[in-house]
Amino acid sequence: MASSRKLAPLAVALATIALVVTVTPCAAQKSVEDDVVDLHNAARADVGVKPVSWNNSLATYAESYAETRQDDCQLKFSDGPYGENLFWGAAGTNWTAADVVGLWVAQKQYYDHASNTCAAGKKCGAYTQVVWRGTTSIGCAAVVCSNEGGVFAICSYNPPGNLDGQSPY
Repeated sequence: MASSRKLAPLAVALATIALVVTVTPCAAQKSVEDDVVDLHNAARADVGVKPVSWNNSLATYAESYAETRQDDCQLKFSDGPYGENLFWGAAGTNWTAADVVGLWVAQKQYYDHASNTCAAGKKCGAYTQVVWRGTTSIGCAAVVCSNEGGVFAICSYNPPGNLDGQSPY
C-alpha cells in the first residue's frame, strides 16, 4: 500500500528511538530525543509556531501503547487524551528520526493553509499535528512487530491538535 510505504521510514525511525531509549545509556537517549524535537521544531519554525519540548510522561504513554500494538502492528489510534501520529514500516531498514518525522512533515505539500484543507485523496493530518500551535510537548516510542512484521511507532502530543474547524497555525 502506497501510504504504508510512505510511513515505513517513520516507523523504523521511531522503533530505533524506542530501542535506543530502552537499550542505550542516557546520553544516547537524549540525542535521539533531541533529534525528534529538533525535527518537529524545524517544521514548526517554518510556519511561525513556538517550539515543543520532550516530555517523559508522554514518551511513557507512547511506549505503553506501542507495546499493545506489537502483536498486530495495526495503525489504530489509542483513543487516549493526547494527539497522535502513527507509523508502520516494513522490517529490514534502519530508519532514522529524520526519516520518520520527515514523512509526516512531507504531508505539508498537500495542506492548503488558506482553506485549512488537504488536497483531494491525500493525507495531511500528521503534518498538521506536528505544527499544531497549541501543542507544547511530545513523546514518542516504537516497537518491533512480532513475527518480523515491521515496526510500529507513535508520537503523542499534548495538548492534542487537529481539532475540527481549527487551523493548526
